[in-house]
Amino acid sequence: MIWGVLLFCLVISAAGYQTQGRLPFFHGHIFENSPAASKVNGLSIPVKRINAQKWCPLSGLHFKLFGNGSENFRVFSHHKRGNVLLKTSRVLDRETRSEYLLSVGLCCQTCASESVVFEVALVKVDVLDTNDHEPTLLSADSVQISLDDTTALRSVVYRLEAFDEDSGNNAELRYTAVPKNGSFYVVPKTGEVLLVDSILGLLSTIKLYIYVRDHGWPPLTSKAVLVIVSPKRWMTRQADLVGPERAGRSPRALLEPSTVFSLNVTEDIGVGSFLMSLNPTRFQSAAYELIYPESESSPVTVGRDSGDITVTRRLDRETEPFLELTVKIQDKRGVLNIPPSTRAQVRPCNIPPPLLSFSPQLSALR
Repeated sequence: MIWGVLLFCLVISAAGYQTQGRLPFFHGHIFENSPAASKVNGLSIPVKRINAQKWCPLSGLHFKLFGNGSENFRVFSHHKRGNVLLKTSRVLDRETRSEYLLSVGLCCQTCASESVVFEVALVKVDVLDTNDHEPTLLSADSVQISLDDTTALRSVVYRLEAFDEDSGNNAELRYTAVPKNGSFYVVPKTGEVLLVDSILGLLSTIKLYIYVRDHGWPPLTSKAVLVIVSPKRWMTRQADLVGPERAGRSPRALLEPSTVFSLNVTEDIGVGSFLMSLNPTRFQSAAYELIYPESESSPVTVGRDSGDITVTRRLDRETEPFLELTVKIQDKRGVLNIPPSTRAQVRPCNIPPPLLSFSPQLSALR
């Protein structure tokens, strides 16, 4: 019996750090930026699973961590529950390191360097992301855009890009513009700035602040980028503009050549009656907009997608015997769909490709 105990001690002394096959594996996690001494969540190693009494039958149990980054944790045993737990020894940053793979060693008596250590378990600790980085826009603080006022609707006039050093939902971004305006729309997921309404004849600049916000909690917002759009008017010849009424309007309001339709209707025609349709046009997909007179004062409307002219209020021949309408027709596909080599070929008489002008003359007679 004595010789058996001596032989066991000699084997222990020569063994040093011993590794066993098929070690039990345990997995836990900790949120980044958690204070030091925070417990690793989901990780609890039952002492029975590692069969500690097999290795240290005559002395107390002591545990030690090994592996790259083991100094960031400390291991201790919960005597009341008979479990081995891990706590952090410093604040962890996921962007620096997102996971740790460590070994749990068991020591008899002490865990001094000359003591025998038995590797009894493997542990993986994931460092989970917290929303601690605000999004960043890859753009200057302000952007100047000079835009032709005949640019086709739905054209992409600018595109913003942003990044976030977080991960998961914390890195999902949404672009927003302030203040809201009817001329431009910022696509939330892509950061594309689209022209959605006509800026024909607009003289003043349009300013909007664009920023990006993540989906984390609490959500973080980037610094705003100021986008300044300056409409550039497409000038026509001054000789084409005759009459005092037209002289006071924007030179771009009428284009030459124009297509004129003449239509006679009775003054007792009902509200909501259909007069005519400007469709089809030379565009496969067109948008129609009433330029003159303004929609608030006009007795008729033009359908934006259909081009149908309908009556919106009763007509009176004595008050308004003659009505002239100017309708702008714009290509929905946008000028970006036209190859650059053919753009010059689709502008006869200095007319930009996405625009035609119609001047239907509407007369109400008894």
